[in-house]
Amino acid sequence: MKLIIKEYLASLKERDELDAILPDLLSELGLNVISKPSKGTRQYGVDIAAMGCLNSDEEKVYLFSIKAGDLTRASWDGDTPQSLRPSLNEIIDAYIPNNIPQQYKNKPVVICLCFGGDIQEQVRIQIEGYKKQHSNSRIGFEEWNGDKLADLILSMFLRDELFPSDTRSLLRKSIALLEEPQTSYKHFSILVKILANNSTVENKAKDKLKVLRQLNICLWILFTWCREANNLESAYLSSEFTLLHAWEISKPYVNKNTKVAKAITTTFMSILGVYHQICNAFLKKIIPHMDKLHGLSVAVHSSFKVDVNLKLFDILGRIAMAGVWTCLLIQNTKDETIKFSQWSKALSHSIKQIIFNNPLLYSPYKDDQAIDIIIAVWFLAQDVNNHEFIYNWLLELINRIWFNFDTHGNYPCILNGYQELIQHPLETSDAYRKEMTVGSILFPFIAAISGLLGFDDIYEKVQRIKASLLAHCNFQLWYPDEISESHFYTNSTIHGSILSHLPIEKSKEIFLEQIFNECNETDYFDKLSAIEFGKWPILYIACRHFRIPLPVHFLKQIHEIESKRKSQNSVSMNNLNLSKRK
Repeated sequence: MKLIIKEYLASLKERDELDAILPDLLSELGLNVISKPSKGTRQYGVDIAAMGCLNSDEEKVYLFSIKAGDLTRASWDGDTPQSLRPSLNEIIDAYIPNNIPQQYKNKPVVICLCFGGDIQEQVRIQIEGYKKQHSNSRIGFEEWNGDKLADLILSMFLRDELFPSDTRSLLRKSIALLEEPQTSYKHFSILVKILANNSTVENKAKDKLKVLRQLNICLWILFTWCREANNLESAYLSSEFTLLHAWEISKPYVNKNTKVAKAITTTFMSILGVYHQICNAFLKKIIPHMDKLHGLSVAVHSSFKVDVNLKLFDILGRIAMAGVWTCLLIQNTKDETIKFSQWSKALSHSIKQIIFNNPLLYSPYKDDQAIDIIIAVWFLAQDVNNHEFIYNWLLELINRIWFNFDTHGNYPCILNGYQELIQHPLETSDAYRKEMTVGSILFPFIAAISGLLGFDDIYEKVQRIKASLLAHCNFQLWYPDEISESHFYTNSTIHGSILSHLPIEKSKEIFLEQIFNECNETDYFDKLSAIEFGKWPILYIACRHFRIPLPVHFLKQIHEIESKRKSQNSVSMNNLNLSKRK
């Protein structure tokens, strides 16, 4: 285990990786972290500053200067400002005389040379000479290399009494089986469940904080090994699962002012940061190939069209999820709005490119692929300039579905098992088709979006499919209920309620009125913690990961956006007409 952790530490980058896990480690050691890495401010060589005592020693100020990997001749005293020696000079010349808080001015200072690897022998003598030259009665030096950090992680996060012994084995298995992502994810998800189950309602907040830090460090370890193996699939799936369980643990402490509650929130945000890093690393692998015709389809490397279809819709949902998070960033951020808006447009363009260049995305094989479709549509619909594309996509999609029904091709079915899907359709009989299409969320979603965005011909096509081919099918949509908050983020049991037998045969106005009136009947959706605390994309992750239909309330948001836009256009036209009359 120590070798696994040391390899993980050696592969961490300096910024947002090694410096992201160190504050939690120092806090577990009992130190008070008084300064963390920040962007845009001068740090004078100090990445992290902490105060306290270690090994029953006297209280000291610990100043960490962090570098990635091994400490080489170049990283010790190279030509760049990022070299360690210039950073240490700044600490001695500027930080210690001027930046240490007043209450700690008289405390001894330890300058910690922190790096994930080892000191190479050719620079060892230079470093020892530097330490002797600058050590005095107040200032000392310590090396925090990969060995020391690995020992501290094992002793503080993964020791037997805190980290169940079977979870160590699960972590090793998940790393060893990275080339089999589903198996690797299976082991890691069991690890997460075991740790999360150690954080019950009866546990103290400090115990829950420790569990969150363990989840954070385990996810980091898995991610870095996946990155080294150039296979991010297990890390992606595991990050979604870990984030959802971390939110379940963290949600009671959001916006609480106690010290431990703030630490819990900070650690959750760290896990969220790892999730975003994994997502971004995944997108960097995918986006460059979006503009190639059949590029991603061929990259699946399978002769079975079902494999290609399932993977393409999965990728579509992942890109759309990145877009959903961007919408939250735009909503919450002022100074960075332009940058996030550009990223949002880039993601919109990527979604349109993947659909245009991979025609299988016009032919869903599973009814629950509606989840990925609707997340993509929701994100695209935030920009009115994408509405024409949404129309063309849904129109072609509904036409191909109809064609597959007529030719007994791969029409959307209720099957989820892979072995069943690759054999579907087994028969061309009406009885078999009725069995495979007994219920649907796909067609009601398409009808709802078409009604909201004014795609009347698509809505009418759904009506005709229902009347001529799916009269037996229960068109339904999903709503949270009174127990959803307790089970949404961990999928621990079935929850939610279904609005069945939707009146698709009636006008779009009646259909939309019924599904949105149901939203107004209860406040369960508004009371979901992810909604209440402004982390609503977590619901999208839960729906996508556990294959839960998206709550209709998110469609209601599109309805409100469209109503506002039409109202503004109406006011603008009235003002224009008034101007002309004048």
